[in-house]
Order: sequence, then C-alpha cells, then structure tokens
Amino acid sequence: MASRNDNVEARIERIVGTFTKWLNVFSAAWLFSVALLILYDVVGRELFSAPFHGTNEIVANSVLSILFLQLPLSILNRNSLRTTIVFDMLGTRGKGFVDALSYFLAGLLFLSIAIGGWPNMIEAWEILEQEGSGIVNIPVYPIRSLVVFVSIIAVGVCSLLIYQSVSRPQDFVSDSTESVGE
Repeated sequence: MASRNDNVEARIERIVGTFTKWLNVFSAAWLFSVALLILYDVVGRELFSAPFHGTNEIVANSVLSILFLQLPLSILNRNSLRTTIVFDMLGTRGKGFVDALSYFLAGLLFLSIAIGGWPNMIEAWEILEQEGSGIVNIPVYPIRSLVVFVSIIAVGVCSLLIYQSVSRPQDFVSDSTESVGE
C-alpha cells in the first residue's frame, strides 16, 4: 500500500511541477512579447513619430499577469524569502513545522485573493470591463480571471508543500549554511 501511495505522490508532484513550469514558460514568452512591444513603441515614437497606442495599458496589465504566472513555480521551488535566525536553531521536524506553517499562511493569502477577486472577476466578465485612454481599450476581465485562477493554483501548490513539509521534512529542509551561489 505504501508503494501505491508513493506512486500517487510522485505523480501529483510531477503533474504540479510540469504545470507550474508551463505557467512559467508562458510568463517568459509574455515578458519577451512585452519587451518587444516596448521596443517597437520606443523606436516607432522616436524614428517615425508613430508610437504603438495602448502600450502603457498593455504593459500595466501584463506586469501583474506575469508576476502571478511565475508565483506557483517560485513557491514550488521554495524560493521564498526567509529569516533564518530562529529557523537555524530548529531540528528537521521543527523546520518542517515552520515550513508547513509558512505554506499554510501563504495558502490562506492566495485563498483570500481568490475569494476576494471572484465577485470582481464575475462582474468584469458581465460588463466586459476594459481599461484605456479612449484610443485603445484593453480588456481587463482576462487579467482578473488569471489572478483568481492562478491564486487557486497557488493554494494547491501550498497544500502540496504543507504535506511534504509534514510528511517528509528531511527531504525538503535546506541547509541554510549553503551559500546563495551554490
């Protein structure tokens, strides 16, 4: 029975890892596209007096989206900031408990974002909310949806990390004496 549970665990970890990596790849492509858009806007503005209208709105909405798309992988890779004064004094189980508590609080934060953003997302879809200066209007409802759904994904990632921190802390507790560059 333990072998079956191990297989299920490994499969869930692999699926979550793959999915979060694809979100990160998508965010990198989006970031590259935004960089090209900014380049096009600057060159068009300076050389041809023809800027790309809507660049400000697209960039403003893209920053939040790119950030949220990168969060699940960052959390899964345990790349969060931490002070280690007390953490270093704890044993493996204590570190696992602190990690589990941290991921629980992060999960609550993302759950709050998802629940709090849900009504605004629904309303945005109902009215097809847009943002812009009149020349160009950018739809906001996909961005609101992305924030809500990626927050739900982040809750799932935090739940997986809570489980790992409690059930196998020795596998996931890093030695804080390692240097950052290693």
